[in-house]
Amino acid sequence: MTRCALCNDQVKRDEDDVRLAFDFTPEQLQRSAFDGGCDSCLVILEGLRQSETPGWSFQRDIRRVYARCQNKRVRLNETLRLEVYFVDDRPKLELEFYSLQPHAWKSILPRPSISGHPLSAQALELPKRVLCIENDIENVDIKVQLVQDGNRRSNYVALSHCWGTHQTCTTTTDNINDRMSGIPWKLIPKTFQDAIELALQLGFNYIWIDSLCIIQDDAMDWETESSKMAEIYQDAALTLAATSSTGDYMGCYSKDMKAPNELELQLPEDVGACRIAVRQPLQHWGDQTATGLSLHFPLLTRGWAFQERLLSSRVLHLCRSELIWECIEMTTCECGGLGENVSPGGTYYHAVEENREEKRQYEESARIRAEKLAQEPGSESAPPSYDDVVSDPGDPPAPINNRSMEDIQTIELVPDYQIDDTDEEVKGCPDLVFHFHRIVERYSALQLTKASDRLPALSGLCRRVQDLRGDYLAGLWSDSICFDLMWRVNIIKLDVDNETQPSDYRGPSWSWISVDSPVTYWPDIMNFRSSKQHGLFYRWRDTGERDHNRQYFLVEDLYTPLGRNVDKITAIVWTPGQNPFGSVTFGLLTVEASTIQAQLQYTINSYYWTGESSTSDTSRYKLLIEGGSELPFFADYALAAEGPRKILDGTQLTLLLVHPKVCLVLYPKMFNGVPLMFDGEAVMQRIGIVRISETLVRYYSVDWMKGSEKKKLRIL
Repeated sequence: MTRCALCNDQVKRDEDDVRLAFDFTPEQLQRSAFDGGCDSCLVILEGLRQSETPGWSFQRDIRRVYARCQNKRVRLNETLRLEVYFVDDRPKLELEFYSLQPHAWKSILPRPSISGHPLSAQALELPKRVLCIENDIENVDIKVQLVQDGNRRSNYVALSHCWGTHQTCTTTTDNINDRMSGIPWKLIPKTFQDAIELALQLGFNYIWIDSLCIIQDDAMDWETESSKMAEIYQDAALTLAATSSTGDYMGCYSKDMKAPNELELQLPEDVGACRIAVRQPLQHWGDQTATGLSLHFPLLTRGWAFQERLLSSRVLHLCRSELIWECIEMTTCECGGLGENVSPGGTYYHAVEENREEKRQYEESARIRAEKLAQEPGSESAPPSYDDVVSDPGDPPAPINNRSMEDIQTIELVPDYQIDDTDEEVKGCPDLVFHFHRIVERYSALQLTKASDRLPALSGLCRRVQDLRGDYLAGLWSDSICFDLMWRVNIIKLDVDNETQPSDYRGPSWSWISVDSPVTYWPDIMNFRSSKQHGLFYRWRDTGERDHNRQYFLVEDLYTPLGRNVDKITAIVWTPGQNPFGSVTFGLLTVEASTIQAQLQYTINSYYWTGESSTSDTSRYKLLIEGGSELPFFADYALAAEGPRKILDGTQLTLLLVHPKVCLVLYPKMFNGVPLMFDGEAVMQRIGIVRISETLVRYYSVDWMKGSEKKKLRIL
C-alpha cells in the first residue's frame, strides 16, 4: 500500500533520519485527509480544528504547520508535536498528540493525564529544630510551632525555595521564644503556607524550612546548622521544591496555574478505536535557555538549591502547570514528556556509592595482602612497593575534619593521584573526581545572593564524600589537587565590581571560588598519561629530511610537571569557623615544578571599555613564549580592565607546569602597588591557565617549556 505523500503515514522516510519531520499548509492537509484518504492527516486535521479558540481559526489564520516526532533522544521517544505558525506573525502555537490508552497509535505515543502526588516515606530522625504542623479543629488556620526536641522521631519534609528580595518571616535571637510558642498563620508567607498545606495533605506533621529553623542572626547557629544540610535533606522523607516561585511571598504555584486544556478528539469510526487527545506541550527545564530557566524554573538557578536537590532522596517539584518527581532512580513529570531513568541526585548518589564500594574492596584486598605477608618468613615488616601505592587510589589521607580544628591547617599532600614516570599505563582520574568537576561546572554558573556563601552552599555535598576523599582545600581536594587546579573561565562576566578589587575575600586565586564567572574543566585531561602513548612533547631531531620520516625523542623527561611532584605541594588553609567545608579567610599553596617566563599580549575592542554594549570581557589574551610562539590562554578575570588588578600589555608572567599540556599563568601578588615578598621571592597569584595545542607540538615542533627552570613558588 502506498504511503501518504504528505506525512508518510507518520513513518520516517529514511531510518538514518534523526526524526520524522514534515510541514504543510491547511489546504495541503485537507486535501491529503479528504481526497487522499490518509488517516494520519485526518487525525492531525481534527486535532487542529478541535483545538481552535476564539482567538484563531484553522482555515483563516494558519500560515504553515511543522510536524515532528520519533526523535531518538537518550531515554525517551518523542510523541507527535506540531508547531503552528500564523499569518499575522503572532507567537507560534505548539500542540502535542498523545494516546489515552497504553498503546501507541503510529507515532502518537501514550501519555498520562496530569494528576496525582507520588510519595514514598520512611521514619527518620528529626533535625535539631523543625516546624510542627497540624490542622486546628477549632480554627480554619493551620497550627504552626517551632519545636526543638532531640527525642522526637518522625517523618518530615524539607522545603527548597528562593528567598526573594524581602525576608520578613525568619527566626532570630529576639523572636525564637515566640516562634516556639506558635507562629500565627497570617504571618507565614504564601510559599511556606502552600508547602505546609501540601505536607499535611501528604500525611506529614513536620516540615523543615531553613529561614525558620535556623537562627538567622546567630552566626554560630547558622554555621552549625547550615553545615548539616547534607543530613537534613538526605534524611528528609521528601523535599518539596518551590521550583517556579521567585520568593517567599510568591507561593509555590503560579496564580494562573492550571492544567493544560486536554482535548479528546472526536474522530470518524473508520479511523480506528484508539482514543487520541491534543494539548499544548508543557515547559520542561531541559528545553530552556538560561533566560527561560530563570523565568519558568527560577529555583534551579540558585546555588543553595543545587545541593539541596542533589542531596535529597526524593524531590517533588511544584511547577507552573504540573508536578515533577525526582528520586535516586528516575525523573518523571505528570505530562509524561520528561521521562528519565536517572536524576541529578541519583547520578551523584551512585557515583558516591560506587566509590565507597571501590574503597571497601581495596581495604579488603589490602587486608588479605597483609595477612599473606605476615605468614611469609622474614616479611613481617615488608612494606608495599611504591608502584603499588601510586598506581592504586588507595586510602586517602585522614580528612581535615578528623584532625584537631585549628585556625590554620597545614597539609602535606600525599601522591595519591600523581603522574608515575615509570608506568606507561593510563593513570586515571577516579570517577568521583570527574563527577566533582561536573558539579563544580554546574554550581559555578548558579546565583548566590552572598558571594561569601559560595563554599557553605556546597558544603553538604562535600561532607557527604569526606570519608572517600583527602583534605578539603577551599573547593579543591588534596587527593586530586593537580586535576582540580586545572579549571578555566571560558567567558569572563563583567559587573559593577570588575574595576575594583573585591572587598570580600572569596578564596585563594588557585581555587575556582575566587572568580565570579562559571568555570569548566577539560574533560579529555582526566588522565595523566605517558607521552610514549600519545606522541606528545616530542622534539624533532633534524636528519636532513623534511618528510614524514622525522625522528623524535622525548623531551618530557626534561621537565617536572606538578602532577609528578605532588609530594612537594603544601597547602595552608585558614578555616576560622566550625565547618571545615565552609568559608575560608586565607589559602596558600607552596609548589615545586618547571616554570618558564612568558609575555602577556592582548587586544581590546576600544568601544567596550567606555560603553555598556557587553556583559562579558571581549579582550583576547595571548602569551608570547621563547621561540616566538603565541599561545592563547584563558584569563581568570578581565586583565585589561581599568583598576588595581589591571595587568599591562607586555608584562612578564610566569607559567607553572601542572600537566604536560597545561600551565597555570601566574603574576606577583601586589600589596599597595608593590609585589608581596617572602624569603626574597615574590609571592604569586593565579591569573589564568593555558593549554598547549597538540597541533603546535605535532606539526610545528613547538617545545613550549624550552629553557624552563624548576622552581619553588608560593601562590596565594
